[in-house]
Parts: sequence; structure tokens; C-alpha cells
Amino acid sequence: MSIQSRIKQEKACSVIQLTEVEKDLYTGCGWKLARFENGALVALFDPLDTVEYREDMQGMADEALQNATAWLANAEGEVWLVMCSCYELCEPRRITLTDVGALAKLARAIGEAVRDV
Repeated sequence: MSIQSRIKQEKACSVIQLTEVEKDLYTGCGWKLARFENGALVALFDPLDTVEYREDMQGMADEALQNATAWLANAEGEVWLVMCSCYELCEPRRITLTDVGALAKLARAIGEAVRDV
């Protein structure tokens, strides 16, 4: 099964519904990198989980982005940037290190999340 075939257009946005097995990987809402193998979710990576809070928010965002791109560089299978919400992966976008648009969206999502901490 392809990831693309799992994406459904709902009223608010496009979503990937998690299977019962995939729900065990779900750790809460927020922007995350979702790694898929053979169409199945095998890992979620939250860049904000890799940094400790400090007053230097730019430094936090830079570190989280650096950690996210390092994780992406070493990930096998397909990686998608997703907004996790209620056991759904919303607004899925395939992300690679050569897709500057997707990397810019990742950087913006991290920056906004750090701002809201």
C-alpha cells in the first residue's frame, strides 16, 4: 500500500487515519516527522522532544531543526511532515532533504512550535 493511497481529503484538510497498530506509536498532537515502510507507519519523530527549554528560543529552534534534518537524513523508507491530531496525521507532506519547500515548512512549523512553548 502506498502512503499516497492512504491520504483522504476531509472537510478541513487531508488526513491519514492511523490503524490500530499504528496508534501505539502516537504520542500526542503537534508537527512531527512520520516514517513509513511499505505504506505502514513505523516511527514518529518530534523535533521539540530533542531540545530542552531555554530562554534562547532561536537557539532552541535551530537545534530542533538540526536534529530533525539529521533524523531525516538517516531515516529509511518514506518520511512525511504531519500534524498529529486525534490519532490522525493531518496535512501530510512528503519531505526529503532535497525538497526546499518541505524543509521550509518544517522550519516554520518548528519555529512556531518553539514560539508557543
